Order: sequence, then structure tokens, then C-alpha cells
Amino acid sequence: MWISKIELTNFKSYQHAEFEFPEPSSGENIVLIGGMNGYGKTSILEALYLGLYGKDAIVHLARAGLKADDSKGYPTFLERAFNGEAKRDGQDSMSVRIVINKTKTKAIDIRRRWYFKSNSGIWTRDEEAVVWELTRGVPGTPKKDGKNGFLLPDLLDNQFVPAHIAPFFFFDGEEVKKLADQSRIEQVKQGLEGLLGVVLLRNLAERLKDFEASKRSSVASVDEDNIDRLLAALTADEARLDELRQDATTSTDRLRQLKADRESFIERMRSVGGGGGDIATVKDLVEEREGLRNAQREVQRALERILADKLPFHLMPKSILNDFRTQLQKEVTLADWQNECKTLQPKLAKFEKAFLEASTPEISPGLTDTQIAAIKGRIEAAWASLYHPPPSNCAEEVVHSYLHEGLRERALSFLDSLTVGQQDVHDLLAHQRNLTEQIDELGKKIARVEGIDRDGTFAELRNNLSTVSQQIDEVEAHIREDDREIFGLESTVNNTRSRYQQERKRRDDTSPVRQLVGKAERVRAVIDEVVPALFPLKVQALAAAMTKVYKQLAHKTQVSKIVIDNDGTTTILGKNGVEIMFDRSAGENQIFATALIAGLAEVSGVRAPMVVDTPLGRLDSKHRENIFGFWTGTSSRQVILLSQDKEIDPDFYERIHKHVCVTYLLEHIDVGDGIGRTTAKVGEYFGAAK
Repeated sequence: MWISKIELTNFKSYQHAEFEFPEPSSGENIVLIGGMNGYGKTSILEALYLGLYGKDAIVHLARAGLKADDSKGYPTFLERAFNGEAKRDGQDSMSVRIVINKTKTKAIDIRRRWYFKSNSGIWTRDEEAVVWELTRGVPGTPKKDGKNGFLLPDLLDNQFVPAHIAPFFFFDGEEVKKLADQSRIEQVKQGLEGLLGVVLLRNLAERLKDFEASKRSSVASVDEDNIDRLLAALTADEARLDELRQDATTSTDRLRQLKADRESFIERMRSVGGGGGDIATVKDLVEEREGLRNAQREVQRALERILADKLPFHLMPKSILNDFRTQLQKEVTLADWQNECKTLQPKLAKFEKAFLEASTPEISPGLTDTQIAAIKGRIEAAWASLYHPPPSNCAEEVVHSYLHEGLRERALSFLDSLTVGQQDVHDLLAHQRNLTEQIDELGKKIARVEGIDRDGTFAELRNNLSTVSQQIDEVEAHIREDDREIFGLESTVNNTRSRYQQERKRRDDTSPVRQLVGKAERVRAVIDEVVPALFPLKVQALAAAMTKVYKQLAHKTQVSKIVIDNDGTTTILGKNGVEIMFDRSAGENQIFATALIAGLAEVSGVRAPMVVDTPLGRLDSKHRENIFGFWTGTSSRQVILLSQDKEIDPDFYERIHKHVCVTYLLEHIDVGDGIGRTTAKVGEYFGAAK
């Protein structure tokens, strides 16, 4: 399944634009749309939501990391999206067309159009969504959303992506990182509820509750004093229980903030005093300074060695040094030749004996004594030719006889090292200056440490740390008290509810209508019982999927497992099973959010394309390679990336272009009256052509 076409008419800065995408194949599953910030990349993502889901898109735009003003709603969003040139020219409509291919021969063509008042650009509250089913490009009978029993949301639920899980497939890669914040655990819960159908179950429960209320109002009144008392007590206890739970949540958030404050005070104490949370002693700092001074002395000695050992040779005539070097080289060659002669000489007799005493091959007739003597003479002459005369580059006489063994080679090596580069001296001087600066800084720190207790800085930090630690103890005690009261009140609520249900059952049994209401209540009770039992099933699957994706994307290896509680809270565990409390960087936060989105998409079971705006916003090079490897890991899944030039630049594009099936480059011009126009050029991308 892939999106084969997106067509925009009078939508935001697009007067008219068509994007056509081929089927992912042969490892080419990436669609790359490039544009500078403000050129209309995000508009493509917004158009996808609005074209598919209409007014239902508004609630999901924020979850996808896109800006949507819920207070002003759908009409305002549409009026702001209406193209400025179209409004100026008196046009009255805006449209989005999306073609989704299920196979090469089967597709769905969805076209949604909105109508506006000419000139004013006010939405008339009139819109239409028309769907054609295509077979080999031939459209069937058009179907209008909401007409003749046809509902576009049902079609999308069955054949594409339901609206409530769309943010797991179409999202802003940088902004959606907010999903990973602990304060946004409700987003995880909502995502799981959408996957499990909990949203539908809760809607059913609310409708049943309204049904019960309406039916009870039509039933003749009976003596319900006891039922009313039980209901009043149950309502009060449930309200108190909700209040306690909210207080526990608030206290938990407060505890988290206090612990962060405590870490801040500890870090500040370290910065003014030293490591370990305690103030460093002057002795420690003086010892550190002495170590730097020792290093400084080593640099000074290196400079002195240059002056004492090498500089004098630079003052000698170059011809003397060259003659000295040449003579040494010749003496080394002579010594090598002499050693070789000594090595070969003992082998002559052995060779001669072996040669003359050999019986094969047979020599017939045998050699005479004269012939044998001639052969011996030739062997000796040939053997002597192996090392005589000596090589031409041997010294005729040994001048430096005081140098023996390997001293001549060492002398030559020393001559080769005589060169003193200007950069070497500069580097030593720069190192000397750096050490001097560090020594001076330590001197200032020693003075600061000596004065910490006198000016009260450390005492103030210590008092603040003591205060926040005391507050942490108080909040933790308050949370424990809330937990105890919640536990007791839950038991009371369950008992009161049981008694209330028994009394109400006896009353409702007296009337067929009451019996019908009772059935509705029993269905609601089943829903209330089933919903909590559903979460553990998908929570574990989501945690496993997130762990797998996170390990694939992150280049830090200390993470062993991601755990998700039934309330949506996520915990990162290390290899030792202990929670990791490190502060995630912006890039790591985006990796974590991507793992969350990918996990939800995996658990949903939907195999749909991905559309990602700002895909690599704050990621370093390693994270970029990992996340791109993840996107190309399933070559049959279409991935549409909306990128600016700093994310996927020409160099990075050259490395990934083998996975890219088509590119578009967005260009933007000013057409007057503060209105801009965006056009899309196929086959182009920031200096690289596909």
C-alpha cells in the first residue's frame, strides 16, 4: 500500500501542485521533498490530514506535532488555509486530492473540497468528500461521504489508517518528541486506547449511561430513599477518591521537581567546591597545580634540549655536516660488506667438498687430477667474485674508527633528527602558555575556595539543599498518606457500590423498563471490567516493540529495556535492571519519541506509509544513519520525508540516493500583498538531481 498522488488546489501557499509517487520497489522506498522553512513542507502533512479525515483531523493534528488551535476550531483552520491569491481573485473553493494504491491495479481516489464566500474568504460550512475506487486507472461510481449509507471514516478504518492512529504514521519528527516527556503520558494512554478500541467502548458506555438516564425519567417513581442515600454516599466517596488520586499525581509531579532542584544544588556545590558533593580542600587544588607546574617544567626542558642538543649543529657549515654524513654512510656500507665476506668464507670448503664428492649425475669418462685441480681453481675464483671487488660506495678508509657496532647508524639517525621545525617550537610555546593559564586559573580557584566559608556562598547552598531535602521528605510522607487513604476508600467505594447495585436491582426488577436499564448497566459494568484488563496485553507488546526500535536507533548501549506501566508511564532500564535517570538530549529525546511512534504503529498491525515532517531535526550523524536505516529496513513501506536543507543536505543525499525513488524541491516566491506562492519541481533536490 502506498500514496501514489497528492494534489493541492488553493491550499495555503499552493495555488496548484501535484505530487506523484511510484510504488516502493527494488529497495527504493523513500520519497524526498525538500524545502526551506516556511516554503510549505508542513502544509503537505496538514493537507493529508484534512483531505482524509476532515473535521476529525483537528483533534489529531496536535498529537502529530502540528499546530492546531482547538479553541478556534475547524472553521478558523480552514479559513487560514485558503490560498491568499485565490481569495484575492474572488475564487470560492479549496481542495485536496489523495490517491492511495492498495495494489498496482487497485486504488482509492479521495477528493475533498471546501467552499468559501467570494472575496471575504469566510467558510460557508459547506464541504464535500467524494471517493472513486479505481481499477487499472478506470474510476468506478463516485461515492459521497454521508450519502446513501457510505461513510469515508469506515472506508479508511478498513482499508487505510483510522483517524485515531494516524499520528503514529503521519507526524512532525521534531515536535512529536513531546510524546516522550513524562508529563505527556496521557498521549501514550490515548494511543493505546485507540489501538485497543477503548475509545469506542467508552463512547458506548457514555451512550448507555444517557440511555439509562432517559429511561429512568419515564418510569413511575418508587420509594428510593435508601437507594438515594447509597447513591449520595457513593458519589461523595468517588469524588473524594478522584480528589485524592489527583492530589497524589500533583504531589508526584512536585516530588519530581524537588528532586531536580536537589540535583541542581548539588551540582552548584560541586562547581564552586569540587567533586563528590563536598567542598574541595586547598591541599587538593594545590596538588593539582603542582602537577601542572611539573608539566610546565617538562615543556621548558624540551625547549632547552632543542637549544642545547640540536641548535649548535644548525650553526655549523652545511658542507661539513654533509661530508660527515657521507663518510658515515660509506663506513656503514664497508662494515656490512666485510660482515658478508666473513659469513660466506666458511661455506666455501663445504660447497667444494659437496660438489666434488657428488656421484650424480655421473661424469664419464672420469676427471683427471689436472681437470679436478682446474675445477677447484674455478670454484675458488667464482666464490671470490661473490664479494670481490667491494661495492663502489664503500669507504676507502675508516676515518671514524672510534664508532663501532651500531654507533654509526645511531649517529646517522641523530643527523636525520637535527631538523627543528618552526611549528615544533610554536607548539611547545603554545603548550607552555596553556599550562600557565591553567595554573593561574587554579590559583584563582584556590583563593575562591579559601573564601567560600567566609562569604557564606557554600553555607547558603548547603542550607538550600537541606531545605529542599526536608521538603522531599514531607512530600513523600504526604504521598504515602494519600496512598493509605486511597486504599481504604477504594474498599469503601466497592462495598457501597455493591450494596447500591443490589438495592437498585430489586427496584428495577419491578419494571420491564427498569430491566432494560439494568441490562444497559450490566453492559457498562462489563466495559468497566474489561478496559483495565486490556491494557496489560498491549502495554507489554508496545514496550517490547519500543525496546527493539530504540536499540536499533540509539547509539548508546547502556539501555537494556523499556518498561511501560498501565497508566502510560515509561521507564528506561539499564543492563543491571536499574532505572536510568540520565537527561536525554534533544536528539535522544527525538529518538525516544520515534521509538514510541514506531512501537505504536507496529502494535496497531496497520501496514501503511509513513509521512515525516522535519525528520532529522536535531539528530547527530550517528543517529541520522541509524534512523535512516530504520526507515529503509522495510523496503516495501513507503516513507515520505519533508526535509529542509540542513537535515538531509546534498552530501547526505548522495549517501542515501539509492533508496530514493523520487524527489521534489519546493520553491517559493512573493506575489505581492504579503502573499507567497509555492511550486514543486520534480527530480530536483538542493543541488542534486534524481
